[in-house]
Amino acid sequence: MDALVPSVPTLLVLRALEEEPRHGYGIARWVEGRSGGELSFKEGTLYPVLHQLERQGLVAGRWTTSPGGRRVREYALTDNGRRALEQERELWLRRSRAVDRCLVPGEVPAGGLV
Repeated sequence: MDALVPSVPTLLVLRALEEEPRHGYGIARWVEGRSGGELSFKEGTLYPVLHQLERQGLVAGRWTTSPGGRRVREYALTDNGRRALEQERELWLRRSRAVDRCLVPGEVPAGGLV
């Protein structure tokens, strides 16, 4: 049996990189901004996810220099990462709708058990 839902940190990192490459701090800022401050990454969560995605070939990292002159590791989605994002996003949306049906009182969908 697969997980009930995709890993939220993994899904958010892949989504943050969908539009453009970003360094870790940029990913964290993107997530916080897009979520209206509801979600935030702690350093201890973000970098292990990035390293795992890099090992899996879903993101590629490269060293670059920030506008402030610091060396930073910038991450970009690979083609495999884009495919994984689409699959994970669809699974998340499908499963989150199913969870909503369980949490919100109302009709049971056709074929559902009572």
